[in-house]
This record gives sequence, C-alpha cells and structure tokens, in this order.
Amino acid sequence: MKLSSRRHQLNQNSLRPSTKRTRRPKDFGDDFVTYHVEADPLTYDEAMKTRDAVFWKEAIDNEIDSITSNNTWVLVDLPEGARPIGCKWIFKKKMKADGTIDKFKARLVAKGFAQKQGIDYFDTYAPVARMTTIRLLIALAAIHKLVIHQMDVKTAFLNGELTEEIYMQQPEGFVVRGLEDKVCTLMKSLYGLKQAPKMWHEKFDKVIRSNGYRVSETDKCVYTKFADGRGVIVCLYVDDMLILGTDLAASQRQRNSSRPSSV
Repeated sequence: MKLSSRRHQLNQNSLRPSTKRTRRPKDFGDDFVTYHVEADPLTYDEAMKTRDAVFWKEAIDNEIDSITSNNTWVLVDLPEGARPIGCKWIFKKKMKADGTIDKFKARLVAKGFAQKQGIDYFDTYAPVARMTTIRLLIALAAIHKLVIHQMDVKTAFLNGELTEEIYMQQPEGFVVRGLEDKVCTLMKSLYGLKQAPKMWHEKFDKVIRSNGYRVSETDKCVYTKFADGRGVIVCLYVDDMLILGTDLAASQRQRNSSRPSSV
C-alpha cells in the first residue's frame, strides 16, 4: 500500500505544469528617459572636491548665514568637566519631477545621539496635528469655500530657544582661526538635538498666541483667529503649516507673519 501510494503521488507531481516563466524585456516606451546622478557627498571635504563644489558651497553659506543671523551659538571656553557634542554636514540634492536637479541643500546637524538625558535634555515630546484634524479642515474648507495655503517654515528648528547648557564642536569648514580651542555654546536649538522639535513648538505657540490666536481645545496644533466674520485657521504639523482663510487677504497676512523673521 505504501509503494502504490508513493507511485500515485509521483504521477500526480508529473502532471503539474511547470512554474518557470520566461523573462521578457520590459519596454517603458520611447519617451522614457533615465538620468545618472552623482551620489550626495557624505562630508564637507568630499563636497568641496566634487564637480558641484560651487553649488554645495553656496548651500553651505546659506545655512551658515541662517545660523549666524539667528544668533544660534556663541564661542566660549569649554568648562571643566563638560563634554561637547559633535556636528556634521548633511548634503542633499532636491530633484524635479523630470529628474533634473532643482537645488542643492546643506544642513548642519548636531549629533544628538551623544546627548545625556537629565543633563543635555529633559523632555523631547512635541505635539503634531492629527490626520483626522487635517481631513476635517479640508472638508470644512470645501464646504465653506475657504482659501487654502500650505507652507513650511525655513530653518524652523533654529527658532527654538534652549534652556539647557549644551556645548558643541565648531562645524567643519568654519572653525574660527585663532580660536580653534573654543566651542559653541548653543543659545538656540539646532537640527539633530533631541529637544529641537519641542523647543520649536513652544516658540511657535508663544508667538502665535501673542498675536491674538486661540488654540483649539481638541487639537493643540490648531489655532484660530476670527473677527467680524473673517478669520484664519492655522494647522501646524512640525514645521509645515496648513492655512485656511475666509479670503485671500487674510491667508496672505498669516503667511507673511509666519516667516522665520517673524517667528
């Protein structure tokens, strides 16, 4: 019985169709174009040695200008017993839909993983708008024909004011000659710090409330300001804002007041 059942199983397997498929070359059409783009540099020195060094240098200078104009740090002597955290440059090419380069972006990021809880930071949480809130606001805009505008705050995290003492090494390529032994004591938050999102939200909340906006009781990232049947709703998601206004002028005023110089 065992032998006959084994033969029956072999016969059944031999009747199964083959699962192998023949590979066919894919054709994406005559208008399909591919682009070869160099990988983004990983270090400052690497960026300065690429053929796009001029563009990377411009992006770096823009980032440094934003940092210095915001009084992000002050050079000081490192206190005894303190350890500075490091920092690094992050480089990224922003691409257009057709595959060409839109712009070169450089960002100085603190090495927040070296921070010590209870010393360099305490709380790190920061509220963000719920997706259900965003859907509801878009639905209300469609019903009441509100004007919608979306924007992001450039270098948003640089606006947060620090309460902890944090020391950081001078960034690569911008070590001040004759002051190589100095370190940066951070006055404002920097990308990469663990408390950066929290400090940014606190600064935004303080400024927008001082301008007459009321925070929603159901979502702490929604602010409203209405008077005489006209007004604005602001929904904040980290550093992105959804602005809804009863008319274009109201939305435009809020957009201008939300620029980094105002925050």
